[in-house]
Amino acid sequence: MDYLNLLINGQAFSDVSFGVEGRVVHAHRCILAARSLFFRRFFCDGAASRSAAAATATTATAAAGGLSPMLASNSPAARGAGIIPVTSVSYEVFLLVLQFLYSGQVSLVPQKHEARPNCPDRACWHTHCPAAVDLALDILAAARSFGVEPLALLTQVGSSRAVVELS
Repeated sequence: MDYLNLLINGQAFSDVSFGVEGRVVHAHRCILAARSLFFRRFFCDGAASRSAAAATATTATAAAGGLSPMLASNSPAARGAGIIPVTSVSYEVFLLVLQFLYSGQVSLVPQKHEARPNCPDRACWHTHCPAAVDLALDILAAARSFGVEPLALLTQVGSSRAVVELS
């Protein structure tokens, strides 16, 4: 069992909070910074680090197809005691990115029998339906924006397997 998974979105020992789709997500700066260059730069103090994080976000944003920056604020106050607003990523996708950062593993398939906005079939296993494709694309965009290339690669490999199975 991976004990770091137990810390995902838990208040115990958390030292940073994000606001995603009106919900608060708790995390640990040391884990995020250790696993993501974007977060490492975001949490570092100093003007040089802030500009580097902004440049990374801008570059990653352009590479991800013009999405707006994922974190709405890069000010020292936002990185301090307050809740850091996260934009352009859903709550579900943000938790999946955190799951990967904490454990190195993630499920790219939506939960079976879960109602999805673009899949009307409640009995669907969501392995090859539009909901699965949309989730994979959202994870890929978030992984690129947060500088988590191993997650981006995992998502690409999983998506290509799904395409092969469909053909």
